[in-house]
Amino acid sequence: MSESSSRNPLLVVRVLTVVAMVLIGFAYVSPIWWVSLKAPNYPAETFPDGIRIHFHVDGVMNGCQARPKTSEVDEDEPLDCVHEMNTINHFIGMHPIAEGAQMEQAAAPYLFGLVQVMLALFLVYGGRFWWVLPLSGIVIPVIFVIDYSAWLWWFGHTLSAWGAFTVKPFMPTVFGEGKVAQFSTYSYPHYGFGLLVAASLCLTLAALLRRKMLRRGR
Repeated sequence: MSESSSRNPLLVVRVLTVVAMVLIGFAYVSPIWWVSLKAPNYPAETFPDGIRIHFHVDGVMNGCQARPKTSEVDEDEPLDCVHEMNTINHFIGMHPIAEGAQMEQAAAPYLFGLVQVMLALFLVYGGRFWWVLPLSGIVIPVIFVIDYSAWLWWFGHTLSAWGAFTVKPFMPTVFGEGKVAQFSTYSYPHYGFGLLVAASLCLTLAALLRRKMLRRGR
């Protein structure tokens, strides 16, 4: 095997890893998942996307657009859909959104920083436990979905007595459309999740190439 041909797989591994690192970096500042509630008392003219929120790895953000200009309103009026959804949830005794995943959100900068360090090491390290390094980035989408699902279960099964409406404990929709009382619910991945999945695929391919190289004595 010539020197140039033997270096090509390693170059591909490094390129895939760097691409994954960039994707994960962008995903950190991007919305990962979105949830929306729609009901007749929230007309599409005012809430074109319903009561919508965006989940980031380090917090929950407003997903609603500004209220369109009307004859009564001279400027676009911002809509705080995080507050609006908390108000809706309060009526069925659900805890405020901010009470969920507090530890995960606080740890997110450090965990993502650690993943980036591990991937940087993967660029040069081929020792016995090399596979742990790319695995740190590969599993991020799976861990997010598991954690997100677990917190949805907690919110739906820890309803308090203060609710104006009595609702049996339930599992909120993780993926797809659902129904809670008079509200239609929507829960889908956002583009940030796509970035994480793309990074995971890049790292999986890089790991397979590295494994093949090591088996050949690289």
